[in-house]
Amino acid sequence: MHPIRIRLTPICCFANLSAATCAGVDNTPNRDTVGNMLKRFEINDVTFDYLIARSGIFGRQILRLCRYINLSESQRSGSPSGLESFWLRQRWLRQFLGVRAISRLMVIFYTYYIGGSLTRSDQITFAKLLRMNGEAYRLTLYNAFFCGIPCAIGYFLLGEGFHLLKSIHSYAELPSLLAQHTSLAIGTTSLAVDLFRLVDSAWHRRCWAPFGFLPLAINLPTYMKRLYQLSGIGSGKHPERPGM
Repeated sequence: MHPIRIRLTPICCFANLSAATCAGVDNTPNRDTVGNMLKRFEINDVTFDYLIARSGIFGRQILRLCRYINLSESQRSGSPSGLESFWLRQRWLRQFLGVRAISRLMVIFYTYYIGGSLTRSDQITFAKLLRMNGEAYRLTLYNAFFCGIPCAIGYFLLGEGFHLLKSIHSYAELPSLLAQHTSLAIGTTSLAVDLFRLVDSAWHRRCWAPFGFLPLAINLPTYMKRLYQLSGIGSGKHPERPGM
């Protein structure tokens, strides 16, 4: 078993600050220094490593990339892997995203579409990494309003397209009819789910995962992992924690 190592640098700094204050030495750091120190402690906290490790394979990569992007160059240590390594290798992509407008659009897309497609616990972790203290519900709110509801409307339009297609030829009638009803069913379900997510996140400030193929692909490993951990607890087995 490997012991969990927790960084106590900010606590030690505040202890030294208190000792210096009692001694009458005025070496109080300014507000920016203290703020940066707290941010560094929060991002590198071992608690985030545990929260990220609880997610599935796709959720872990999304959360790790989110944390890595929000770290400054001086805070990054070690050799990155996964999406972090891919991000560093794509120099042309980083230069292309250096344009301010495109960079902001990519950040908004990654934050509210990808981050808002995660499970509830992963959205809370994602929001903490972005320092959205107490505002994780915004991921669900904006994802439902700007992504989920337009996608549901797209399914309805697709169903109308299949409805027009079945009148072209008799051979296309049955497949088009099945595709039409399938598209309308998916659109209706998606619209109902996203309306509920929109209202509940605005009213109760809770996070909800969306309904769709991409969210299912991202979150299915997380759901399977949580189910396995719950079954291990029910059978008397203790799931192994990271770093132990």
